[in-house]
Amino acid sequence: MKSFEEIIKFAMQHEDEEAAFYESLADRSQSQDQKNALLAHAAEEREHKRHLEKILENGSLPNGPFITPDQDMELADLLVSAAPESGNIDFEDALILASKREKSAEKFYHTLAGETDDPDLKKTLIFLAEQEAKHANQLEREYDDGQQQ
Repeated sequence: MKSFEEIIKFAMQHEDEEAAFYESLADRSQSQDQKNALLAHAAEEREHKRHLEKILENGSLPNGPFITPDQDMELADLLVSAAPESGNIDFEDALILASKREKSAEKFYHTLAGETDDPDLKKTLIFLAEQEAKHANQLEREYDDGQQQ
């Protein structure tokens, strides 16, 4: 990926994959409330893709300050999911798996940002990493809130 367009198209594909992942978790959930929560995350990923489509259409990142993610709770780094590869999954395991995937995407974009000398590409990759971090933090807070109840 050596151009703004390639990076944004890759990120759009990633958002599609993440939406499909949340939908597959929703299919594995036994609770309708949990299904709805996971489908809401899938819808959010689809909205991220629409946002990226607009960025691609405009040929540049949005103006203004980027969103700074909340403090990383680092739960995804500490927790292990006991979920089987298929079959039913509980909501906590779904959140653990999802937050680990978001963190992985964040690290991927940061790694790419560190490997380019092009300031515009670096800025784009850091923007994408921050978006993934924000979503990972949201999932970790959701997990933490469920543990405190």
